[in-house]
Amino acid sequence: MLRDYVTKGLQFLQIPGKSSRTPQEPEPPKPSQVSEEAEISSPSGETPAEGWDDDPFAEPLPPERAPGQDDYEAGILAYREKRPEEALAALLRAAEVGHMEAQFLCGHMYQNGIAAEKNCRAALSWYKRAAKQGFLRAQIACGAMYEEGAGTEIYLKRALSWYEQAAKQGDVGAQLKCGRMYHSGRAETRNPKKARYWLEIAARNGSEEAKQILLERF
Repeated sequence: MLRDYVTKGLQFLQIPGKSSRTPQEPEPPKPSQVSEEAEISSPSGETPAEGWDDDPFAEPLPPERAPGQDDYEAGILAYREKRPEEALAALLRAAEVGHMEAQFLCGHMYQNGIAAEKNCRAALSWYKRAAKQGFLRAQIACGAMYEEGAGTEIYLKRALSWYEQAAKQGDVGAQLKCGRMYHSGRAETRNPKKARYWLEIAARNGSEEAKQILLERF
């Protein structure tokens, strides 16, 4: 009986002996040959979908904030609550780490003497830092300051350069400025072809003045 029991137990556990296989049966895979995919297969034999072990209830990561964003927001809040000195202090901290909106606002506050003595040179410095990062309003501000000689000597070529960068970003006023300056040669760069190019773009974007100049002079 014990022999019969052992024999039946071996059959139940599917532990094949040499005499239980026919020559046509393939060799069972050795444990070391079983693929990783087989080990993690679902009970049905299908490979689980990608990400099956992700926790659907895990708390999502917060979006990454730009350097200086907290100080920038604190500065905006302080300004709205009529605490300009605190606003400027917070904005300066944000500006120092490269926050371009804060850099522009620092320029605006220095240019207009808000919470600090009016200082156009400092204003231009902050505007330029924001403009070099592609901040549109700062590019226009730089163009205006070089055109008017605020915080610097009048430098029309540099003014035109900043206006043109703003024009390329789609600002209609800057497009009109470029058209007029190229047409008049105020920046010593008279170029009718470029003048017409920018005036036509400004006109398409709704500038009535650009339309009038094109009608009268081209």
